Amino acid sequence: MKSLKPLSIKFGRSYEVKSSDGEESIENPLMSDEQKSHETPKRFDMASLPEETRREALIRRIDIPVQLSRILILVFIIWIWETRIIFKGFSVFGFDVLPEIIPLFQGVPTEAWDYVTDVWNEKLFWHDFWVTLQEALLGFLYGALSGFLVGMTLGRFKRARKVFSPFLIFTNAVPKIALAPILILWYGVDIGSKVALATIIVFFIVQIPVMAAVSGVDPDLDTVASSMGATQLQKFRLVVLPGILGPLFGALRLASIYAILSVVFGEFLASKRGLGQRLLYQVNNFGMGAAIALMSILALVALFFNAGIGFLERKFLRWQDDTTRGNVVSL
Repeated sequence: MKSLKPLSIKFGRSYEVKSSDGEESIENPLMSDEQKSHETPKRFDMASLPEETRREALIRRIDIPVQLSRILILVFIIWIWETRIIFKGFSVFGFDVLPEIIPLFQGVPTEAWDYVTDVWNEKLFWHDFWVTLQEALLGFLYGALSGFLVGMTLGRFKRARKVFSPFLIFTNAVPKIALAPILILWYGVDIGSKVALATIIVFFIVQIPVMAAVSGVDPDLDTVASSMGATQLQKFRLVVLPGILGPLFGALRLASIYAILSVVFGEFLASKRGLGQRLLYQVNNFGMGAAIALMSILALVALFFNAGIGFLERKFLRWQDDTTRGNVVSL
């Protein structure tokens, strides 16, 4: 005799109970065809969405309202700067938020542009530019590479981290600016002292986040990879590296800026050539327009550094959303 399946009705809806032996279930005869059609959920088909064209994707990434807002803000800043309104001072409750600047110490964008056009074809200017760029690039590469390797090693091996962490913390606590005069005595006034200073600063900016990211990788993933016979190199490539790319690129973007700041500071103290030495000369001679031009050039160099790192981040982290990768420089 064919066994009947129990049928339970709860809150006006019927539930079928299927047996494990594959027998057909008994439907509720009280349900109408319309109710049965509503009982079956409709699955969302991703293929039904319209495919985004390349032009639409480009417009979405550019985000025209954001770009227009940036242009308006830039135009406003240049206007209050060029008309010297910003130099008239601004106070709140008797406190000078922006003090009044005397004409001798004022510099406007047109004066900065005049300086750029004057030195554009000057070979000595491009020599200074190359010296500063070379110092920043070498300091960034040496510091980032050594910081990455040390951070990976200490993050991966707990015993090594326990041994070396007190020494690294003590070294990191030393004011890096205080090391600059000592480095100049050791390496001289040439590019070596600036490269050494940039390397030390960049090292700790990269080493600390990498070590924290490696030590924070889910140990279950490592256990699963080991159980599947993965080698140490495979675990590094497939488990560790994808988990630390986000913090690594964030540290690299910050380190690229500090590499330029450190070499410019070193050039302030003692240097044969460089944009920092040229900037210090212009400030000492009250050439504020030229000083603003040089600071803008240094800022553009840092911007291009960040743009290059952001480009690499978008290539390596394609799985992330556009709003979360490479967003330090978002053009």
